[in-house]
Amino acid sequence: MTTIGLDLSDFGFAPDDDFDETVVLPAGAAVIPEGRSLVDGSALAKALYSVWSGAAVTIVDSPPGAGKTTLVTELTAYLKERSDLKIIIACPTRRGASDIAERIGAELGLDKDGQPQIALAVNGMEPPPGVAKGGVGTGGRNLPVVRTVASCKASNPPVCDVMIVDEAYQVTFADITAAADNAEQLLMVGDPGQIGPVVTADVSAFRGHDIAPQMRAPEVFAKQDYTETHALETTYRLGQETVDAISCLYKFPFTSARPDRYLTDEDGDRVSEIVPMLVEPAATFDDLPTLVQVAEYAAGLIGVELVETSRDGEAFARPLEATDIAIVVAHNAQSSGITAVLRSLDAEGIFVGTADKMQGGQWHAVVALDPFIGYTNAGSHQLAPGRLCVMASRHMTHLTWVHDGNWETALLDPDIDQEEARLGRKVRYALTAE
Repeated sequence: MTTIGLDLSDFGFAPDDDFDETVVLPAGAAVIPEGRSLVDGSALAKALYSVWSGAAVTIVDSPPGAGKTTLVTELTAYLKERSDLKIIIACPTRRGASDIAERIGAELGLDKDGQPQIALAVNGMEPPPGVAKGGVGTGGRNLPVVRTVASCKASNPPVCDVMIVDEAYQVTFADITAAADNAEQLLMVGDPGQIGPVVTADVSAFRGHDIAPQMRAPEVFAKQDYTETHALETTYRLGQETVDAISCLYKFPFTSARPDRYLTDEDGDRVSEIVPMLVEPAATFDDLPTLVQVAEYAAGLIGVELVETSRDGEAFARPLEATDIAIVVAHNAQSSGITAVLRSLDAEGIFVGTADKMQGGQWHAVVALDPFIGYTNAGSHQLAPGRLCVMASRHMTHLTWVHDGNWETALLDPDIDQEEARLGRKVRYALTAE
């Protein structure tokens, strides 16, 4: 395999020029292990083909709710069952590592001797059922091992044939290159619309550079000629109304295949997937009357009828429970204030959190507070497309977008990033349309 422009050894990769062509999937073909089906032309099939073809770096982009975890699970299962490759799955968080290990364990099941076929190697964490403890319960077997990115970039990065990085847009380029220093191939899966990793170091020296250590890893690798990029193009969480609202935040097209779901009003009529809620302009983002109004509104959603559609097309209804509802905010102070009000309303089951905390989560009904509430100008926190995307995509059925109307004027400021301002206006016009 040849590469153009960069020496992969600079990034810790050693492509095999003598790659065995006998294991390359023929173009357009689908290898189907017993008991599995592989859809020809799917993102899964394309990603597998990239790995089998010896691609040094593969990226699979995903919109919200498209099944990133399912993709990583199935990728690992196929590679485990069809090859002797040494596989490492690296996750940004300990909780994420445990969750994906459990999913892969359920997908692979136990082997013929009743032993797990996936291992978890996270210090201080016991593996969930169906998962071996890395370095202890593997018995010398070649099992895929789930680790954190932090552990992989420690003093001895793991030697492996393929490193699969889950939630890759939450990892910096510097961290990935360190973690994958001894990996032959790198496969990254993630949502480019998510909020990126928090970087506390001073990165001003890299301002204006096309490649910088603090950048999100897939964004750097995507610029290289040796990288192959694919995308999941269907969301099963969001309806088409939300897809139309946030699609400008993505560089690839996607559509909705969500089963029909909706809330009903007091007359039994369908409520729109997105409903804007205009509140009075506030002097501060933690204005108490605004927080009380939002909390009372969310508490009022408890008991509202939710109509869902089964796979065979049959509709069934049930009342919303508190745990079906979430409030997503831009600041911790808003979260604390709303939580206190909900406690006084006996509605503590409603989840409240910042966009950074809630990305990756999903609830049937979400109330989202525009980051511009309490602001008349646009700072980086208010402008961030990732924060906007996360806040507008946590719902499975319904989104109430709370705003005070100040966003439009703030986003016309000629001194702010004009591309971010354009995206912010376009998304908000869709979210606030009556």
